[in-house]
Amino acid sequence: MLIGLFILLSTNTSFAEEVQTRYIGSRLELFVDDWLIEKMEGARLHLNQPMAKGVAIDFDQPWEGSTSGYVTVFQDGALYRMYYRGSGNSPHQVTCYAESKDGILFTKPELGLFEFEGTKKNNIVWMGTGTHNFAPMMDANQDCDPDARYKALAGGGGGLVPFKSPDGIHWTQWKEKAVITRGAFDSQNLAFWDPVRKQYVDYHRGFREGKRDIMTATSPDFLTWTEPVWLEYPGVTPEHLYTNQITPYFRAPHILMGFPKRFVPDRRAVRHQHGGVSDGVFMTSRDGRSFKRWPEAFIRPGLQKQTWVNRNNMTAWGIVQTAPFIPDTPDDLSIYVSEGYYTGKSCQMRRYTLRMDGFVSVRAPMAGGEFVTRPFTFEGSEEAPNSGKPSELDSPVKMSKSQPLFGESSLVFSEASVLSLPGTKDLGKQATLAVHVKGMPSGHRRLFSAYNGGPTKPRELFFDVNSGGDIGPDGAIRFGYDGWKVMAKHAAVGDWSKEKDPDSVHHLAATWNDGEVKLYFDGKEIAVGGKPDSGSLTLELGGLRFGEDYPPTSLINEPFLGTCDDILVLRRVLAADEVKALAESGASAVLKLDKESGALYSIENTKENTLQDSLTADGNQSVKLGEVTRPGEVELTLNYSTSAAGSIRCEIQDEQGEPIPGFTLADCEELFGDDIERAVSWNGQREVKGLVGKKIRLRFKMKDADLYSIRFR
Repeated sequence: MLIGLFILLSTNTSFAEEVQTRYIGSRLELFVDDWLIEKMEGARLHLNQPMAKGVAIDFDQPWEGSTSGYVTVFQDGALYRMYYRGSGNSPHQVTCYAESKDGILFTKPELGLFEFEGTKKNNIVWMGTGTHNFAPMMDANQDCDPDARYKALAGGGGGLVPFKSPDGIHWTQWKEKAVITRGAFDSQNLAFWDPVRKQYVDYHRGFREGKRDIMTATSPDFLTWTEPVWLEYPGVTPEHLYTNQITPYFRAPHILMGFPKRFVPDRRAVRHQHGGVSDGVFMTSRDGRSFKRWPEAFIRPGLQKQTWVNRNNMTAWGIVQTAPFIPDTPDDLSIYVSEGYYTGKSCQMRRYTLRMDGFVSVRAPMAGGEFVTRPFTFEGSEEAPNSGKPSELDSPVKMSKSQPLFGESSLVFSEASVLSLPGTKDLGKQATLAVHVKGMPSGHRRLFSAYNGGPTKPRELFFDVNSGGDIGPDGAIRFGYDGWKVMAKHAAVGDWSKEKDPDSVHHLAATWNDGEVKLYFDGKEIAVGGKPDSGSLTLELGGLRFGEDYPPTSLINEPFLGTCDDILVLRRVLAADEVKALAESGASAVLKLDKESGALYSIENTKENTLQDSLTADGNQSVKLGEVTRPGEVELTLNYSTSAAGSIRCEIQDEQGEPIPGFTLADCEELFGDDIERAVSWNGQREVKGLVGKKIRLRFKMKDADLYSIRFR
């Protein structure tokens, strides 16, 4: 029992009384700290390192050089803006501007604003006070003056001086005198609008007990600031933090993220006139003052000798979303890190990427691990796609009249879903299973199933395909029952996948005659086998499912995707010429609907989103799409990753830690794979609206898996 695994030391107070109830509303919650975590067993918080990609920009112009730095990057509509100090071996320092359409490669526009060595053909955006550490931002305060839509702090006048701009290009000094004067200002000092606390927040350098450290102040107007106070980092030892790079995470702005450059002055890894080495660390805060700072490096210097020189590995201020490095995957998060500082004639910024929310994860090994949250309450998101009464368009399975396979309607599976076919548990000694399909992506796809995904047990059945090739060594079309299989090879059917052949309609059928099985493709017999005299086709787990297996198999294990029509479970064996006619002309041209036994879902006879059985000799069955496949108005979604053999399950508990009926681990459909936002399903149901406002806990059981974030929406 869960409480037995995670029992607290005290025996005089209840489990619920010992921890504070959290409120998460409908916001995204990242596992960057233990704010939501009460207990872990076999799992741990794991800091994930970003992946180095290409160089985003070289600081190689005459007005730039090998000490260019203090970089700021932010996305402004379709444009990515970059600001940085241009400087080299000469004493000049200028503020430069670059831009990008994709955040991957930056160009330097000729702005024509300031002259350098006799020409204005350059990307210099500011010269004068503050060029050493000019730190701009785009103001997220909707009430800000349009003339000051872009703001900046920079060193000057014995502190930090404010600047403003209407367009991010043309800047003016807002005040002559410094507005923040307590601190040490020869670093990248920054400020932004905090959308949660509704105020401007500054973070700048100071020296505390001989070490470089970070101070913070706040302001209602960017011009009048509170007295700065020191940040706190519970549980870690003081270190030199050269920069801070603190910003609200745009997907969860109640969480502030910082990427300080850690400076270790007493180490020298390569021969160079400047001693010391640097790396990048990661820290987060929920109040802007107390930060969880990871002692391990977030950005290591790596194999390049130049990055082991003092003041390299400085992360730019800003996190942006960019197109994925790997095609057909979700967008990446990109940050930019300096290299080549103090070496050669120029330096550069290299782009690093993470998956969305991928900074820290709860990680469990293959041996297994689990964790339990503190009690919390949640709400449904007003922006949730499923808010309000579910409609036909909300469902991953919907009836479509656009280019039907037969008649006026067909059924489209846009996501992994299941149709449970009633009255199909005992099909007798003779049966035919058949369906018309179109637009099936390549990969393993389950058609008919009474199988739970493990080793095939007695009286379990599956009928599955791979439209693009083989299912391992077993063939491209398979029928399995009672532990044995009949298979048709890829050569007999070819590649008819959505990628190869998106518009052609195909017909798949299997007949059972007292254990003899025949497989058909487009009306042609392509395989025969089985075990004659096997008797009736009787299913252990229950009636047939169309689209995926029974639990505990995940709903996204080997799902049917695409368009289908004439889903047929017939209590007799169709002859070869009947199967051919069925493939060419549809079920209504072959079957006597009022005299046949079984079930035919032609997608024509529908009422209130319910499929009606057209074979009436043994009664008229019905399948209501919403019973199994419709999403909830409020769902729990996960950002997670597993190995091929890994898994995640989630249990919802009450405040005392008791499983809520219908939401237990046994009810939860196993998740595996890799997804940025996947809804959890319990016995095919995703709906958690009934738990809104109630104090609950989540228990996650994981194997070889990472969990990055959760959200109720």
